[in-house]
Amino acid sequence: MAVRKDNKKEKLKSLKKADERMKKQKAGVQASGKKRSGAKLAAGIAAGAVVLLAAGYGAVGFQFRDRFYPGTVINGIDSGQKTVEEVKDVIRRQSEDYSLTIYETGDQQEVIEGNAIQMKYLDDGSVESVKDEQNPLLWIFQIFGDKEYTVKAENSYDEASLDAAVNSLQALQDQNMTPPQDARVEDDGTQYVIVPEVTGTTLDKEKAKAAVKAAVDERKTEISLVDADCYVKPAVTQADENLKREAEQLNKLTSMQVSVNFGTAQETITRDMLKSWLVKGADGNYTFDENLVKNQVIQWSEVYNTYGRPREFYTSLGYTVQLTGGDYGWRVWQDETTASLMPVLNGGQSQTVDATWLYTGEKHGGNDIDGTYVEISISDQRMWFYKNGTCLVDTPVVTGNPNEGNGTPSGGVWRLKSKASPFTLTGYNDDGSIDYEEPVTYWMPFNGGVGIHDLTKRTAFGGDIYLWNGSHGCINTPYDAVQTIYNNIEVNTPIVVY
Repeated sequence: MAVRKDNKKEKLKSLKKADERMKKQKAGVQASGKKRSGAKLAAGIAAGAVVLLAAGYGAVGFQFRDRFYPGTVINGIDSGQKTVEEVKDVIRRQSEDYSLTIYETGDQQEVIEGNAIQMKYLDDGSVESVKDEQNPLLWIFQIFGDKEYTVKAENSYDEASLDAAVNSLQALQDQNMTPPQDARVEDDGTQYVIVPEVTGTTLDKEKAKAAVKAAVDERKTEISLVDADCYVKPAVTQADENLKREAEQLNKLTSMQVSVNFGTAQETITRDMLKSWLVKGADGNYTFDENLVKNQVIQWSEVYNTYGRPREFYTSLGYTVQLTGGDYGWRVWQDETTASLMPVLNGGQSQTVDATWLYTGEKHGGNDIDGTYVEISISDQRMWFYKNGTCLVDTPVVTGNPNEGNGTPSGGVWRLKSKASPFTLTGYNDDGSIDYEEPVTYWMPFNGGVGIHDLTKRTAFGGDIYLWNGSHGCINTPYDAVQTIYNNIEVNTPIVVY
């Protein structure tokens, strides 16, 4: 029984295994059929996709057969999707729409338009060459690459039209040009300053024309005639060293304080005087014109000269007389005063210069007579000699005989010309022969041949002797009196005769 059971079990197991094998075989047959169907479908889909892709690629390539790829830039122009002619039209407009702005001095500007010079675009086929580089069949390889191009955009213009346009510029018209001005030294009333140069508006016409033509040739859109150095420049600028030295020298020579002392007052040389006396030498240096300086000294001398001028005199007898003649007083030595001024002026040194006197008085001011003088009264036939205010001599005298035409000159002040001891007085006739010879011990001439002297042969003095026994014009004086005068008097002492 057991065997049979076991056999039965074995049979059942075998049947189950056979059934399972049949199921697996059936499933394998079904799977194999499915695989063969999927492969056929995939092949069909792939073939369709290739066809579609080829059609799309061709369509894209066809689109760019006459247009540039997107992102294409030619001469800065966005040329994507544009045709050759469209790009060329933009380049043509840019070329032919050319204009040149000309900047001039004074913020002025003028423009030369391209049409005024007949500007024309020159098509050399460069744009077509760029298009040829973009093969539509290879678009997938080229569309993503660098697509910036520079092509020639040359144009031409008419030379004659450019010449006409340049010649018509307002800046080149003579009536619109102002000449340049050199920097210069100028007096502002207080000092000398450098006035800057003025460029003006005068153009170097040939230089300006050449600069404009060069700008057009290079297709520049603007040009500055100032930067191109086309304006006629001043010959001297404010930076000129010679100009600076000139201003410095002029300021030194016109700012000094120089005065001339004339005794009673000082004359200050003004800045205007200094300016008017300056002369510029061939070497560019300034000096003072001596003749002009002397002219001023002459004018001053007319004020301060008292030589021979009228003056009042208070006599020993207590009355005042008017003295209108003589040769006593102060007289400026014009040449020497000028000579002493010149080195001071040319050296630019501030100082006071004393006037040089050809003739001098005892003092400045009043009648120029101080305390030392000789006083002779014709009417009183009397003579006084004062020294430093003290009367040393008061004596009667005999003067010239007026009745014989030998009256002593009076009404003035003369200066003592000289002294001599002894001396021989000599008189001459009209024919030159000797009229008389008279030896004297003391001789003091003051007016030509008229002087003070002793005359020992005369025993009486004063009174009216002079009217009938007067001298030839001299002052006959007692010996002791004339001796005292002689020993105490100096040349140039004033001799007052009235």
